Amino acid sequence: MKKYFDIGRQYDSITDGWRYIFGDNFHLGYFKTPEDNLDRATDNLIDELASLCKFGTETRILDAGCGIGAPATYLYNKFGSDITGVSISKKGIDLANSRIHGNSYRGKVRFMVADMTATGFPDKSFDVIWIMESSHLVINKALLFDECYRLLRPGGHILLSDVLSNKEYNFVFKLKNIFKLVNMIKTFGGGRVETPERYIESLRKSGFKNIFFRDISKEAEPTFNYWGKNIIRNRNILIKVFNEREIKRFEKSIETFKYLFREGFKCYYLFRAEK
Repeated sequence: MKKYFDIGRQYDSITDGWRYIFGDNFHLGYFKTPEDNLDRATDNLIDELASLCKFGTETRILDAGCGIGAPATYLYNKFGSDITGVSISKKGIDLANSRIHGNSYRGKVRFMVADMTATGFPDKSFDVIWIMESSHLVINKALLFDECYRLLRPGGHILLSDVLSNKEYNFVFKLKNIFKLVNMIKTFGGGRVETPERYIESLRKSGFKNIFFRDISKEAEPTFNYWGKNIIRNRNILIKVFNEREIKRFEKSIETFKYLFREGFKCYYLFRAEK
């Protein structure tokens, strides 16, 4: 798992800058209307994923890969659920905990540094495991989904959203685009992006049933334009966190994302699976 924690250290170093590109939600948006801005769209995505399951004040949620805590606090404010967020980024966890300082969350929201493939929590601890755009960072999906299955109570659900591959890159494509692909890894970190079919297969092998999935690529794709605009708008701030080469690398990665979505190599899916 060394490479996985290397990603955590990378996230420690870029989190401050990313907030000026992504906002507080470190995930893509779901654009319902042309009037939606990035903040509204990223909240929309939380709503879309949450709509796949029932939440209440007694629902126990594990937010696996919780970023800086924005989705977890959003879910608490909407449903009053009990939420534990975990991440391998200490910087992200520190920022997440700063969000819940005081009495407003009544001890029902907490964040800690932990490996979501080996959390150490007791069996059957949660009703919902929420994985929003963090599964691609885990190379061995079987480890992740086995841990999720162990942690869920009978009848519990895993809710997942992420960027996936519509098709595998062939040798010629890799050769032609090697610099673009390496650039994206340097920008966003490593891991393994797989096809929807591979996700479904892995979920089933871990024991999950009643698997629902939905392609929302069209609604997510406008996110990249907003990231580009935020870089232009906040460049004077970003240059204090990143050097000019790193900023340009991020801009190139945005263009690569657009290309990969446009040509059908990348897609964005929602999943729900039941224990």
